[in-house]
Amino acid sequence: MKGILLVILIAVSINFSVYSQNSNTTLKSQTIGPVYLMDTERRELKSTGTHLEYSIYISLPDGYDTGTSKYPVIYITDANQYFGMIDGIARGMQWGNEMPESIIVGIAYPLEQEKTNDEKWGKWLARRAQDFTPTNNPRLDKDFGTDSIKSGGGADFLNFIETDLFPFVESNYRAKKENRTYTGFSLGAFFGLYSMFEKTHLFNRYIIGSPSIWYDDKSIMKLEETYSKGHKDLQVDLFISVGELEEEINAGMVRNMLEFTSKLKSRGYKGLNLKIDMIENGTHMSSPSVSFLNGLKFLSKDK
Repeated sequence: MKGILLVILIAVSINFSVYSQNSNTTLKSQTIGPVYLMDTERRELKSTGTHLEYSIYISLPDGYDTGTSKYPVIYITDANQYFGMIDGIARGMQWGNEMPESIIVGIAYPLEQEKTNDEKWGKWLARRAQDFTPTNNPRLDKDFGTDSIKSGGGADFLNFIETDLFPFVESNYRAKKENRTYTGFSLGAFFGLYSMFEKTHLFNRYIIGSPSIWYDDKSIMKLEETYSKGHKDLQVDLFISVGELEEEINAGMVRNMLEFTSKLKSRGYKGLNLKIDMIENGTHMSSPSVSFLNGLKFLSKDK
């Protein structure tokens, strides 16, 4: 179907008045329907391992319907939050010939059954905490979990991507299997790093924004250490960023990112194309759009 729900969490009417130059007539707007993005589709996909349900957002490049070419694929986590943002940036860059035409795939959560906006946000926060973390964290469960949704489902989510999502996308769309980009922010970025070391073959390009390296006593640093003992190469393009003001959230965001990237550089991994971006005046809340834009620019250079 054409069009994808851009804002799942908003279902309110907006009333305003338009005053005619010739009369005092007041016209009230009516809620007609949701807002959609052009050339996009929404599919529902269930994990064969956990039976959890996902909403998959698909954005197709201009001319897809009339051509035969295969396209690189950009996979987006936290698509409930970031799909519209990234799709807008990427489509504009494609129009300007600043990046290759690409299929954009967002991994989102179906939230229609939740009655209020607070319930929708709460469900989204709980599901992302579950999917993006390979180990359980009682503190995270206390802040974001529910009776039935707990952190520590990262391995299951990665398996869903490999065994369910990739085959679905690559059998239904003209997608290049050899050109997959992972995009994530915060906990989603942490999961991207986990994926990079746990199953390096899944993605060959990464946009990693403000990764939560602090999670589980910096377990990602330990995973990298383990990886380094068995590998001399890391064949990926890796863009990693953090806002220079993010240290203020007391999670060591800047220090941790610099420590992590310093370790990567010291390894001398063959094939690693690393770009580190410190976002000027960037906070944790204002950095996503800059990270995605700069990441796409980096990955599109000389492509």
